[in-house]
Amino acid sequence: MNPKEYYYNHFRPQFDEWINKLSSQGFVLGIYRNIPIQFLRKENLSHISPKDNALFYYALSCTVLIDQVMYTYFKKDYSKFEQITRYPKIEYGLSNTYVLPWDISQGVVGLTAFKQFAEFFVANIKQFFTDYKFEIATWKTVKKAMLDDEHVVSSSKGDIFRKALEKIE
Repeated sequence: MNPKEYYYNHFRPQFDEWINKLSSQGFVLGIYRNIPIQFLRKENLSHISPKDNALFYYALSCTVLIDQVMYTYFKKDYSKFEQITRYPKIEYGLSNTYVLPWDISQGVVGLTAFKQFAEFFVANIKQFFTDYKFEIATWKTVKKAMLDDEHVVSSSKGDIFRKALEKIE
């Protein structure tokens, strides 16, 4: 399945089912806030088919990444962004310390699949900032913030993501 088809047709329902499982276990998440990374255990994700597994982790990593970039660099626009996207916050334990996005997909192999997903996601982010107008966050300023952030461009996945960013004007 291609990344666009997965992201638009499968990711959110799979994410919502994961949240419902966590809620049924007694962990009330409200509007998907501050989810401990430990909840990404196999038994909590058993509803995701093996063929979707890597894409789920890649999509979650990238949504967390753009949410963190907006919160860190574009606080003035963050409230509007959050209302539109409702992206999750993933933290280390119950610490209020948010994960580095690539830690989410750390154990997932397949850098070629990640490259394809990153290229789709970067194009998708550009389109998002073309469609939605924010006070200071534009495609150009968001792209620069991501390229300048060591956590975005570090590691093998970060390098792949950086290259995807550099391809799109």
